[in-house]
Amino acid sequence: MSLKDSTLKKKAASLRGDFEDAAKKLSLDNYTTDNIKLRDGVAGGNFITEGVEYETDVWEVEITTQGADHGERILEQMISTYNQEVFLPQAKEVGERFAQKAWLRAFAAMFASLVGIVAYIWIRFQRVSFGLAAVVALIHDVLVVLGAIAISFWLAPFLGIILVENFKISLAVIAALLTIIGYSLNDTIVVFDRIREVRGKNPKLSGDMVNRSLNQTLSRTILTSLTTFIVVIILYGAGGDAIHGFAFALVVGVIVGTYSSIFVASPVLLMLMKSEATPES
Repeated sequence: MSLKDSTLKKKAASLRGDFEDAAKKLSLDNYTTDNIKLRDGVAGGNFITEGVEYETDVWEVEITTQGADHGERILEQMISTYNQEVFLPQAKEVGERFAQKAWLRAFAAMFASLVGIVAYIWIRFQRVSFGLAAVVALIHDVLVVLGAIAISFWLAPFLGIILVENFKISLAVIAALLTIIGYSLNDTIVVFDRIREVRGKNPKLSGDMVNRSLNQTLSRTILTSLTTFIVVIILYGAGGDAIHGFAFALVVGVIVGTYSSIFVASPVLLMLMKSEATPES
């Protein structure tokens, strides 16, 4: 028998697992991955049960059945399942040379963007400390979101009820990280602008000034973050599989970006400003 379908470009290991799942849906619990052998429908060769990890558009299968129509029923169930799935073609493997070049370009782009952020905030607030504090908060936000994606591997079995799954880094997640950076940076600049107004022409920055600034912007921060959070929660719950990872990263990012402006960027700014003032005193 042959399995040929535009959505069937799968690794052999995944295909054998789909075979076992299809058998269980049909209440044929005696069938396991040992009952199906595969070979590349184009290249040919011997039928084998394991060791094939590449992808192809056509698989030829040999099934050891325990009933006259079991094999055909299982294959029909598999094809029916594939036809119901959303198929998004994507490249998951790249060559070593391309990966090295992409890594270098990504590092250069990240470094240039951080320098640009520091320079912009330095020019706007006339102190480099504001730019450095903002970058520290951004790095914190990205690392926390990446950490949440990483631990989803262990949390998925326990938090499936709230739609947590084994999320992976993808283009959608990278887009979410860039969105989080922009959101967090905007919130941080709003707080820093109020700190500059409260500080006035005073060359030094005190904890009381920072505290007053945060109190004055707190209501704005909460209202903005709450509105954004409601939107991303709806995306997370009802957005579908295509943007589920994107929405998860945004949910975590909005929470992290909100508190980092208050509990990370502002304390770091205060610490840097005090360290700058120490030699002068």
